Amino acid sequence: MKYFIDTHDREKKSWPSQAITEEQFIDIYADFEKALEEVGGADLGAHVNVAAGKAFCFTKGRDAEAIRRAHEKLNFPFDSITEVRRVTGVDLRPSTKTKSTSGGVK
Repeated sequence: MKYFIDTHDREKKSWPSQAITEEQFIDIYADFEKALEEVGGADLGAHVNVAAGKAFCFTKGRDAEAIRRAHEKLNFPFDSITEVRRVTGVDLRPSTKTKSTSGGVK
């Protein structure tokens, strides 16, 4: 499985044009979870500001096409779907390939 972030923004017409409540968003998101399952993917969470009409959804699936199909099932547009990978602070540390003779790391 691969990981993806897809984006939604009212200003870019990838969010409902009419105002929606947080409860309505939760209903839409629950339907999105079901649509993802139907295409072999899964929801991993989202960062959302309903009042501003913006969302960043974190999903996993076989490929970006599967994530696109899940959105299509709901007729819910998106700005982009980007494959991502998880990186932690440990992943960003410089490589330590050379060791000193005293056993420490250079």
